Amino acid sequence: MVAVKRKGVPTDSRDSTSAKKRSTIQHDPYIDPSDDDDDSDADGGVEEEVNGGDFVEGSESDESEGEASEYGEDQADDKEVGHGQRLEKIGNKFYKAPTNEEIQQLKETTDLFKSNLFKLQIDELLKEVRIDYSKTTALEKALRKIKDILDSLSDIPEVSVADGTSGLQSENIVIPFPDPAPPADAQYKFAFKRPSKVFVVGSYLLKTVAKNPSGANVDLAVQMPESLFQEKDHVNYRYFYKRAYYIAVLAAELRKKTAKLGLTLEFEACQGDRRRPILVLRSTGTVPEYDFSKLGFCIRLFATIPQTLFSASRLAPNRNNVRPTFISATTSDHTPTGRYNAALLHDTTLVAHMNLLHHHATTCGSFRDACILAKVWLTQRAFSSTEGGFNGFLFAMIMGYLLRTNDKNGNRRLGNNFSSYQLLKVTMEFLATHDFEAEPVFMTPDGKPLAENDFSVESFTRNYEVVIVDPSGKINLAAAISRATLDEVQYEARRSISLFSDLRDDHFAALFLKKVDLLHLRYDNVARIAATSTRPKSYDTAVALDFPSVQDYLLNFIPRLLKRALTNRVNLVCARCDALPPWSCDQAAPTHESLGTPIYLGLILDTENAVRVVEHGPSADDIDAAEEFRQLWGEKSELRRFKDGSILESVVFDCDGTIEQRSLVVGRMVGHLLHRHTGITPKDELTYWAGQFNKFIRAPGIQLQVRSFQGAMDAFNEFSKHLRQLEGLPLTVTQTIPCAEGLRYTSVFIPQPRMDDEEASSEAYRPYYEPLDVVIEFESSGRWPDDLAAIQLTKRAFYLKIAELYMQQHPGTRGIVSTGHNADILDSGCIEITTAAGYTFRCTIHVEREAILLERGLTSNALPSTLETYTAAQKRYNHSFIRAPFHSTRLQNLCLRFPYLPQSIRLTKRWLGAHLLSSQIPTELIELICAKVFVDPSPWAEPGSGWVGFMRTLDLLAKWDWKREVMIVELEKGLITAEMRAKIAESFRTTRGLGADGTLLQGSGKMMPVLWVATERDAEGQWWASEKPSIVVVERIKRLAAAGLNYMESLVKSSGSEKALSKIFLAAPKGYDLIIRLDPSKLPRFRESLSYDPEILAETMPKYKNLMMVKDRELALLSEIDPVQWYLDELQAAFGHVALFFHDKYGGDAIGVVWNPKTVVPHPWRVNLSFNVEPILDQSANGAPVKGKKQGKKHWTVKPNFLAMMAEMERLGGELVAGVDVFTHLA
Repeated sequence: MVAVKRKGVPTDSRDSTSAKKRSTIQHDPYIDPSDDDDDSDADGGVEEEVNGGDFVEGSESDESEGEASEYGEDQADDKEVGHGQRLEKIGNKFYKAPTNEEIQQLKETTDLFKSNLFKLQIDELLKEVRIDYSKTTALEKALRKIKDILDSLSDIPEVSVADGTSGLQSENIVIPFPDPAPPADAQYKFAFKRPSKVFVVGSYLLKTVAKNPSGANVDLAVQMPESLFQEKDHVNYRYFYKRAYYIAVLAAELRKKTAKLGLTLEFEACQGDRRRPILVLRSTGTVPEYDFSKLGFCIRLFATIPQTLFSASRLAPNRNNVRPTFISATTSDHTPTGRYNAALLHDTTLVAHMNLLHHHATTCGSFRDACILAKVWLTQRAFSSTEGGFNGFLFAMIMGYLLRTNDKNGNRRLGNNFSSYQLLKVTMEFLATHDFEAEPVFMTPDGKPLAENDFSVESFTRNYEVVIVDPSGKINLAAAISRATLDEVQYEARRSISLFSDLRDDHFAALFLKKVDLLHLRYDNVARIAATSTRPKSYDTAVALDFPSVQDYLLNFIPRLLKRALTNRVNLVCARCDALPPWSCDQAAPTHESLGTPIYLGLILDTENAVRVVEHGPSADDIDAAEEFRQLWGEKSELRRFKDGSILESVVFDCDGTIEQRSLVVGRMVGHLLHRHTGITPKDELTYWAGQFNKFIRAPGIQLQVRSFQGAMDAFNEFSKHLRQLEGLPLTVTQTIPCAEGLRYTSVFIPQPRMDDEEASSEAYRPYYEPLDVVIEFESSGRWPDDLAAIQLTKRAFYLKIAELYMQQHPGTRGIVSTGHNADILDSGCIEITTAAGYTFRCTIHVEREAILLERGLTSNALPSTLETYTAAQKRYNHSFIRAPFHSTRLQNLCLRFPYLPQSIRLTKRWLGAHLLSSQIPTELIELICAKVFVDPSPWAEPGSGWVGFMRTLDLLAKWDWKREVMIVELEKGLITAEMRAKIAESFRTTRGLGADGTLLQGSGKMMPVLWVATERDAEGQWWASEKPSIVVVERIKRLAAAGLNYMESLVKSSGSEKALSKIFLAAPKGYDLIIRLDPSKLPRFRESLSYDPEILAETMPKYKNLMMVKDRELALLSEIDPVQWYLDELQAAFGHVALFFHDKYGGDAIGVVWNPKTVVPHPWRVNLSFNVEPILDQSANGAPVKGKKQGKKHWTVKPNFLAMMAEMERLGGELVAGVDVFTHLA
């Protein structure tokens, strides 16, 4: 039998004394005892046999005993110290001073890891994902039992293909033949002999297993005897047919003898390659002695062959081993079959590669931990789980390669004394920056290819998209990896390196804890290609020799096609499909075609270039390049002359100039290319996710006169210019600051100019127009009064003068002055000016002297009521003249910096409004949360489309632990330093009452603001969230966001329709105690509603034209006010302490009401109760009021009078209310 021994690896690899001591203590039977010296690693290792040795034993128990014998005395008596150490007494306890080794370890933390915190997080992660080998007793017993069974198998004489197939079918075993299946009249025979060797290989042996949701595995290599094969068996799948037969016989024999072990058997395609099926054994948990189901393990059996069985030169990359006549008789072209050849060679290298990795694990102390971290990183990005993926084995091989070789300058990239963090980071840097196309990787001792022509650089690069050759110089470890997969690995590696290098934050969660592989969050555009029987023209017999599956070919072909055609419009094009599932041994092997497996395309766009509507091709003078361009684009290609005089082949995708339409150009290009080159019809077989959400940010009942924000911005710039040039004002206007959502690109609907009165009145079309808020600042002057009331009167005088002068100097405009409602001492009203372009700007004047007077009033010895007045006025001043302008200008800059941020914000506001949450969360807070997704997009890159920005915002809302995490949004790049972040975090923890580890300390902290969103000017998060939202609202948002994400994930994978997509924006009545239904005909914003129905408004229109003018005057008045908001304000004033009110400000026709749970219980009656009550009657006492005693006095017990309060709510609404629906009946 074969056994392997692991060497002891000290925690500090540089402590050679400790390393030698532990290596003498630990004796792992997986590694041959003769492999004690480092120099013998290459010669000994896993392939040597040890007579009488155990198969799987020892390792962990021996290691723990060794450590106990080494450190036991210290543990037995804390007061004992070694030579040269001293005791320090603190309180009643003694503590040892740190040893030299501990001091050195503390010093090295900074050198070997990013930070102390990062090291602690890595250590904690490793504890969570490592396997506890002390709990693998049942697993090792099962392994030992399986080996005994395999060693005792009997030989089966040669049989024909037909007899072998039928014989196993009689035992309910279907041989997992690859496609194409062997002919029934084949001349070669099948036979079975017991394995010549059985040994454990893989990560379990190396102790590099990392727990993951899909489980872990133990790999058993079962070496097939050489006598089963003939010289030519490497040709035409003969080896793979015999291998499949061998695996099937193993399944049949193990099924007979493992029933009492509580194991199930099934086949699985190794890394999605059906040419290499493996046998998987899982524990059912019914036999406790062999129950390893709780560990999450399965046992995988790999059929292998000796390296000397077939000549490697016959399986070189440029050799053909699948004859064309085997596939089709119509061609004799001997195309190289590189993937086929590599698949066969991989069955010969398990032991050799195991020896190499074992050598690195024993000489580099942190190699194992680095491998585990790499597997976590790969798993979070779904690289290991995809077919032909970049797995942990390949990452470990590259890491080992960097440990052995030097860079171009002769410097060693990695050293054996590196920490796991350094090993991982440097390996990732190599992946991120190395040009694999220009410099294929050869892991040979000198880093160069072999001298043989069959294994030259040209031989590998001509037949593989990615070349990473193993140390033998003959086997491409990346033979099954496409260029698109490597591009994705390099892209993610670059992203991770940027996070590693960011010293302001550790980004640990983004690197290792966050799932990055979800389609609707990872990519800017996603396409789903339904399973199709159509074969692309390029899939001919020559291609089929190495790609027996059309699905595998498309996964390689489509990304190459799109990357070539889309050029710099895309940063990344990926293609993936769900892996082939394991299948029962009594069933035929599934295929992607039989399962109808769809292909998913993911595109990460270049936001600057993706919106081009013209694709420039080569010049007409370049005949070959022009012909190639025409072949690529087909009838879409045409010769055009451009303004610079050039005549080029080009492709044009016409659309309007809006960002929403221009962002769909890439999707149209993808549909055209797929239809032309693969026969996939965009209408029936392709679902492209890019612009499906655009319809939700268009008001269904409003006619668009302008389709972008540019109209409003141009009107504002002109208005600002006119104000600054206004003649006749006592003071010159120096600055006009836009404060409206529509002037910072974040309003849900694009601001529309007013229609001509005659045109609007003829149709009684009067949609709601919301004025655009602007703050006016004058030149400094000392003539402003020293009294706040006088300043407000002066402001009103300015409003009147501005209106008069503006209308005089700019005919066709309108100015309306409001004197305000005297809500506080700063309420001076405003001026609304409608320009000739049709936009209305609502202006207020900012006077800096007001801040001084307010501060003076607050520091005076005034009455409490006066102080309250000044406090309210200061709050208004800060909001209107400090915070709103700052926020608006910063958001405007961000929207210009990130072109898809506006669309994401608009969709998020629309979504919150659709769920009746508009009035419960400030709009500025929504904008900051959406901006967080763009300014700090980790673990992803900046969103390249509005819909993925919206999806990531939902993901942030769903997963944000607002109780323990502060959100920091950097509105201007570089203004928030690491020190500022630390101070904000410390302030948050202190306010919340949290420890450094996030646990709640004794005595609860403050929960306001509930959503702590800090910026460079608002470290305490008080600007926008000091009052709203409440905890109840935040928890509802989290649940709604999580449900929306899950639903969207299912839609993307199932090719859901646009109608199904609307459910994300559909509010459910569940959770509300009552719903106040509003009359849509009385709502000026009903045209914005998602449930807009033109028939409802048509029914309210008069039949006769002479009455239309009366109706139009009513609608014209309503178009400038929002009665629903006034109604909500009245409800809040009257019942805000009793209930929460929910409404969709964007045309919603309902108000949801939730009673405050503190008010729905009986209360002792007292004077001045803030809500309507009724006495609780005892039915058994003839209706007499219940009397209780409290401190010897009688009192009345009352309960809220819900019917009276509901009636009052309905009365306040008047004709606006259509009815009240009660969902919770309270006694």
